[in-house]
Amino acid sequence: MATFAPGFESVIGGILSETAPAARIEATQSGMILFSLAGNPAAAVNAPVFNNVFLVVRDWKKHDMTFPAMVNTIVRSDSLARIAAFVRSFRHKSFRVRFSKENQFVSVDKKLVESAERHIASVTGMLPDRVNPACEFWFIIRREAFSCFSFRLTKKQSTEKYLRQGELRPELVQLIVALSAPGPEDSVFADPFAGYGSIPSRILANRKGQACTVYVSDSDPRRVADLQSRFSGSPGVVVRKADARDLSFIADASVHRIITDPPWGEWEQSSPGSGGLAGLYEGMLDSFARILAPGGRVCVLSSAKREMEEAVAKNPVFGTCAVTPGFRTDILVNGKKSAVFALYKAQEYTNETH
Repeated sequence: MATFAPGFESVIGGILSETAPAARIEATQSGMILFSLAGNPAAAVNAPVFNNVFLVVRDWKKHDMTFPAMVNTIVRSDSLARIAAFVRSFRHKSFRVRFSKENQFVSVDKKLVESAERHIASVTGMLPDRVNPACEFWFIIRREAFSCFSFRLTKKQSTEKYLRQGELRPELVQLIVALSAPGPEDSVFADPFAGYGSIPSRILANRKGQACTVYVSDSDPRRVADLQSRFSGSPGVVVRKADARDLSFIADASVHRIITDPPWGEWEQSSPGSGGLAGLYEGMLDSFARILAPGGRVCVLSSAKREMEEAVAKNPVFGTCAVTPGFRTDILVNGKKSAVFALYKAQEYTNETH
């Protein structure tokens, strides 16, 4: 079982199949995918899109599960013993038990925790450590009719404290790029609000050495200097200081995918008289419509949903996208309600005739 940012259910199966071809997908729910995988789970564990990957020890497909019932079942069964050898192969010395209900950690009765700890310790030989454990066992209750007792396979160091202000989490970047659905023939990309370069870096990584052109631009000269340094050794990357409303350095109808994360509100405060965020979005979409090739796609991440939807509705190229299935994928970014907007340019569209 793996968890990911809710909203990307339509693409997560394809990413898992590409990352771990031997995986057999059993179910996909909001922010969670269930799959079976024989042999070494490293391919799934190392997938950059997952928040956590678990080995499910025991599951319950019912709505009315409680933590006491789950713990009592595990303590009285041999479920953990059946995977004890696998757990011991990691050579962990300590563990912690966590309880999660509807994607939130919750506190439970102290005696219940101690009961679970005693059982896990007796079966695995590890010692409980509630502060700095080497691994974790989770009791999980979800809104859907699914609950489970699982061994957490991932132990990723939190990236939040290492991210700079406005920088996206790596797993979210991968999901947004995947949502743009680039095909093997799509070789020209653009990120007009490149910031720290997370999106262009992921595009290059996904290309796996295949030739491509990536237009990387930002209006902040400090960010541009950082981007020039970051991509100085990357063939095909073109870095420019540019306003997203005027991408004159990019030819008409030449870009296959535009994937970007524009300002969500701060820009409006720092640019008085510019039309605000709505004006920025309208201007950038006009610019995107010019450089996007027929059949091309745009993915825009923003929490300013109203401004984005109004700008799309006004645009002669993208206006019909608002009534297209998959136009808006609602997600949470650091707890903030946001969305990825997917736009496209009709295959038969030409700039000269419209």
